[in-house]
Amino acid sequence: MNLVSHSSNALLAHSRRTGDCRGVTLIEMLVALCVGALVLTVVAVLSVYALRSFTAMGNYADLEAKSRTALDRITRDLRQATGVVSINPLGADKRLRLTNALEGTSFSYAWYADDPDGPKLVYEMDGHERTYLTECGEWNFTLYQRTPMPGSSNLFYPTTDPRMCKMIEMSWKCSRTMLGKKWNTESAQSVRIVLRNKS
Repeated sequence: MNLVSHSSNALLAHSRRTGDCRGVTLIEMLVALCVGALVLTVVAVLSVYALRSFTAMGNYADLEAKSRTALDRITRDLRQATGVVSINPLGADKRLRLTNALEGTSFSYAWYADDPDGPKLVYEMDGHERTYLTECGEWNFTLYQRTPMPGSSNLFYPTTDPRMCKMIEMSWKCSRTMLGKKWNTESAQSVRIVLRNKS
């Protein structure tokens, strides 16, 4: 009995000397913390990047859909117009006014760059407004004559005289901020529309 007890005590003393029961050292704990923090940082960065990319794609699709809707409306409006009444192509409040003599109406497009709700493009008719585009950072238009340039069927002479205008080119750029920056900008909308009813 004493021999067995003495043997177990000797075995326990030997295992304590050889370090079989030792805990985690401070250096091992610091290394584990550094590796864990590095892994968590990489996961967080990848998650933020994926979320930002997903949001950017959603924003682009939304802006594209709104631009397409505005393009359809503008195309319909301009094709029915019979002439340009007045223009203001410069400044923060650009304006293009047209008439439809066949229906006895007139309408205009106005771009408000300094609107409190953000820059927007508005359709105005008989005192009523309809917002065609929001988040519209740029809107430009150019008037063209009916006569094409010599040797060309696609190039036309620009004009600043509304009475000479037979075709209007419009372009706009819409963008949306995300986390304080403009991550995606939709700027591919540019169209030339002929005033079909102009004599």
